Amino acid sequence: MDLTPTSFYNYYHPDPLRVVTAGEQFRVTKKRKRVPINCSLCRIRNNCIRQGGTETTTCVYSAPVTSEIENIQADSNTEALQHRLDRLENLVLTLMRGEAVVDARSASATTNTGSTSKADNVESSTGAHRGQTPENIRTEDDNIDDLATSLGVLSIEPKNGNTVYIGQEHWQTILTDILELKASSARYEQELGASYEKIRLSKPLSATAGITLLQGTAPPATEFELQAALPSRIVILTLCSRYFESIDNPVVIVHPGAFYEELFSHWENPSKTSPMWLGLLYSILCLGMLSYHRVGDEPTAWKGRTMEMAVSFRLRTVQCLLVADYTKPITPVVETMLLYTFAEYATRWDADMELWLLISMVTRIAIQMGYHRDGKWFPCLNPFKAEMRRRTWALLTMADVMFSHQVSLPGMIHNHYCDTVEPANLSQDEISPNLEFLPPSRPKDELTPASYMIAKVKLCRVMSDILHATNRVDGTAYEDILRLDTRLRQTYDDIPEHLRGPPLQDPQETAREIMTRFSINSLYRKIVCLLHKKHLSFGRRNSRYAYSRRSAVGAASETLEHLAVLIRESQPGGRFQTLIWFLKSMATKEFLTCAMIVARDLYHDCKVEDMNLQSMSDASSFWTSEQTIKMINNLEMTKNFWKSLADNSKEALRASKMLEIILAQINRTGMGIRHN
Repeated sequence: MDLTPTSFYNYYHPDPLRVVTAGEQFRVTKKRKRVPINCSLCRIRNNCIRQGGTETTTCVYSAPVTSEIENIQADSNTEALQHRLDRLENLVLTLMRGEAVVDARSASATTNTGSTSKADNVESSTGAHRGQTPENIRTEDDNIDDLATSLGVLSIEPKNGNTVYIGQEHWQTILTDILELKASSARYEQELGASYEKIRLSKPLSATAGITLLQGTAPPATEFELQAALPSRIVILTLCSRYFESIDNPVVIVHPGAFYEELFSHWENPSKTSPMWLGLLYSILCLGMLSYHRVGDEPTAWKGRTMEMAVSFRLRTVQCLLVADYTKPITPVVETMLLYTFAEYATRWDADMELWLLISMVTRIAIQMGYHRDGKWFPCLNPFKAEMRRRTWALLTMADVMFSHQVSLPGMIHNHYCDTVEPANLSQDEISPNLEFLPPSRPKDELTPASYMIAKVKLCRVMSDILHATNRVDGTAYEDILRLDTRLRQTYDDIPEHLRGPPLQDPQETAREIMTRFSINSLYRKIVCLLHKKHLSFGRRNSRYAYSRRSAVGAASETLEHLAVLIRESQPGGRFQTLIWFLKSMATKEFLTCAMIVARDLYHDCKVEDMNLQSMSDASSFWTSEQTIKMINNLEMTKNFWKSLADNSKEALRASKMLEIILAQINRTGMGIRHN
C-alpha cells in the first residue's frame, strides 16, 4: 500500500469507531480542558502568534498545574517518573491516507479513562511559526499525562471497502512531520499515479500478476504431464549446477550430493518419484534460470528467453504443489515452498503483501512438522536430516522477519518458542545422508557455504526480537532499548571479520565476497536504525537520547556511503559491474529506511540553521561539516540511483521523489554551501 503524508492526527477522537473522510475538515478536539502552559518560544525571546490566525502577540502564563509529575516528585519516586517518561518516548505522529482512516489507538485509549491522550500539535506549531518543526517547539515540561502510541495507519477505500493496515515501522512514516512533503503531496501524488500505471504496463504479466499459488490461476495438471514437461537431462544438469554455484541462501537447504542421487534415481525409475520432489526439482530449475536472467550471462540458445522459461518452471512448481496437496506435512513440502517463495520474490522489485501471506503459510506448515524444535531431541531424525532441517529453519526465520518488515506487519516466528540452533559451519562434502555423527563445526573464521547463512540468521533473530519490542502497543522502556542495542552489537561483533567489514577491502576480492559482506553490513546497520528510530526526535532535545540519534543516523549514513561506493564501482567499466543486479535487487528493500532517516535529520538541521535557533538544538555541533556534506552527497547519489530504477519500481519512484523535495529544501537554505 502507498502511504501519503497528507494529514496528521493531533488528538485522539472521543469515538473510537469514528471514521475521518478525505473531504472532512480537520478539527482538533480535546477530551478535557487543560491549563495552557507558557509558550516555549517566549523563553528564548521570540514572538508568539496564537493559532487563531491573528497577528497579535500574547504571552499566556498558566496557573500551576497539579499533575502526576508533582505527585511523583513529592513522593521522590524517580523510578516511576522515569517509567512514565519512557512511555512518553513512544509518541509518534500518525499518517493517514486521503480516503479514510480510523484512528486505531482511540479504541484502546477509551479503556484508559484516567489520562488524556494527545499528540504533538503539529498544525498549531507549524502554522504559528514559519516552517518551524514540532520537534523544536515541543518542550519537556508538557504534561506527562499526555501519552500516545502510534499503532500505524488503517486505510479504508469507500468505493470498494478495501481495508489495509500498515504498521508504524513503515519507511514513509519517518517523514510525516516534513511540511514540504505535506504541501506537495497533492501535486506529486498525481504524478506518481500516472507513473505507476506506466510501470505496470511496462512489466511482463509474471511481474505484476498475483502469486500463482495464492491466486489459484494455475491450470490443473496430472503427474504424467508434469513428468513429460521436464526439459532434457543436459538442461536439467546445467540449471542445477547454476543453482548450486549461487551465493544465495536458498542454496544451502538442498544438499547437492543427496539431491543428485535422487535425481539419478528419478531418471532410472520416474514412476517412483513423488510429485512433491518433482516440485522441488522444478523450483531449482526456475532459480537457476533466474540466475542467468539477472546476471545476463545466459547461453546463446536461451538469449532473451530466460525469464519466460523461469516463469514456466515456476508454474510447474505450483502444479506439483497442488497435485501433491501442499497442505499435508510430507517431505519435502517446506523446502519446495520456500524455494517457490524465493522464485516469486526474485521477479518483484517492491515489497509485496502476498509474499508475506505466502511465507506465513510456509511457516505454519514448518511448525506443524516440528522444524522449530531442534532435531537433537528426536531419535527418528538422523544427524544429516537434523542438520538440513536446521538450515531450512534458518532460511525460514530470515524470510519471515524480512518479508514481514518490508510490509510493516508482524512476523509469524517468535524466538521464545523455538530452540532450533544455527546450522553447523560445515562444507557440503562433510555431511551426507549416511552420517552416524555430525562432525564438529569448523571455526567461525573459516569460510564455508553455510557461513553467510549462519551470520545472517543470528542478526535476523535479534532483528525479530527488536521489532517485537519496538512495536509493542504498551511501549518499551528506554533501558530495554539499550539492552537490545548491547545484544545487537555483541552479535555483530561475534561475526567473523571477513563477513562484516566494509564491503570493499581488497582489490583482488571476488564479487561473491563483496556481496556477502555488504549484505551483512547493511542488515546490521538497518537493524540499528529500526531499534533507535523512535527516539530520533527525543535525541534532538534531550541529551539522554542523543546516543539513539547518533547511532541511527550514523548507521544509516554509513550504509548509504557504502552503497554510493558500490554504485560507482558497478557502472560500466567499473571493477564490479557484474554486481549491478545485486544492488538493484536490494535498492528498494534494504535502503529506504536508512535514506529517510538521514534525510529527516538533515531537514530538521537545515530548519534550525535557517531560523537561527541553535539555542533550541545542538544541530550546529552534533555533526561535523564533513559529515554533513557527506550525508548530503550520499543522499543525492541514492536519489539518482532510485530515479534510474523508477521505470521498474513504484517504491523507487516514490522514494526518489520524496528525496528530491527534501534535498531541494536543504539546498534552498544553503546548508551544503555553509558546511562546505
